[in-house]
Amino acid sequence: MYERVFDTDWESLSGESALQRMYALGIAAELGHRHPEERSRIRALASSAYERSVLDLAFEEGKRNVADVRPLHDSDEAAWEELVEGEESPTPPPESLSVDDRPVELPDAIDRPSLLDGFDVDDLERLRLPPLLRRDEE
Repeated sequence: MYERVFDTDWESLSGESALQRMYALGIAAELGHRHPEERSRIRALASSAYERSVLDLAFEEGKRNVADVRPLHDSDEAAWEELVEGEESPTPPPESLSVDDRPVELPDAIDRPSLLDGFDVDDLERLRLPPLLRRDEE
């Protein structure tokens, strides 16, 4: 299964490719096709304990996803195809959701509430005690 989708004679991998491979290795391991040497090679690429833990999380996530998908299929091959081969690359966000396109006007929910517009209070007055808490000095 794994060899059909991923080439095993690689020299180096990008971070994203390593994560995808570890995810697929987790799926394959849960389906009974273990590749401990491939997993060790990919883990050896990590330069820190943090990177190794992220790779291990991808492996474990693949194993967990098999438990969700396996009952829906008649064979392990069908589960593998849905989880690994059926994955499409994520589509780019539509242009309307671009981060650079921010509205110039603020929505009404963010504007100053109209309730506060009726008060003529200066900044210092806001810091003073309200009249009912002041002592009368006579």
